[in-house]
Amino acid sequence: MNSPTQICNMALSRLGSKNTVNSITDPTIPEERVCAIWYDPCRQNVLKKLMPNCALARKVVAKLSDAPAFGYAYAYQYPGDCLKVLGIGDIQDKENNYAVEGNMILTDENYEDGMNLRYVKDLTDVSKFSVEVCMAISAELMEKISMQITQDAEKLKAANAFIKIDQSNASALNGQENRPVRINRSLFKMARQYDNPSTFNKR
Repeated sequence: MNSPTQICNMALSRLGSKNTVNSITDPTIPEERVCAIWYDPCRQNVLKKLMPNCALARKVVAKLSDAPAFGYAYAYQYPGDCLKVLGIGDIQDKENNYAVEGNMILTDENYEDGMNLRYVKDLTDVSKFSVEVCMAISAELMEKISMQITQDAEKLKAANAFIKIDQSNASALNGQENRPVRINRSLFKMARQYDNPSTFNKR
C-alpha cells in the first residue's frame, strides 16, 4: 500500500463495487467524492483508537509563556500533528499528572528545556502503514460509505463485522511487536532460584 486511493479501492471492493477511484484530492466521480469526504476522518479515527506502532511518536514540546489560570503551574504546546497524548516522560514513569485542554498540555512539572511527550501522530504516509492497519482503515471507510455507495443495509451490517475483525487483528498484531511495559514475575519460578521468593523485591 502506498496511496490513500488503494485503501479506498479496497473498501469499494469489499462493498462489491465495480468502480474504482483514481484520485480523492481532485474527485470527479461519485465514488471519489464520497471517499474524499470520509478517508481522512476514518484514517485518523483508526490511528487514534488502535494506536499502532507506526504512528507512535516522541517530541520535546516547548513550555508556553502564559501559565494556566488555576489548577496547574505550567502549560506546554500541544503538537499540531498529535491525535492523542499517551504520556509525558519515559514510558516506565508511573506519575503522569497532566491534563489536555485546548492546544495545551497542563502540568505542575517545570521542564525548562521542554517536556518529553509521547503521542499518536497524525500519520498520513500510507507507505508507513502496516498491512493490518490498512485493512482496519478500509473497514472503517467501508462502513461510512456503504449506504451512499450501495443503499443496501446488509452491506452496512457486513461492514460493521469487518470493523470488529480487522481492528481486533490489528490490535493483536500490533501488541506482539513491543514487550509489555509491566514485567510480571512468577513466584513459582523465583522459588527455584531463591530460598524465599517473598524477599525478591527487597534485594
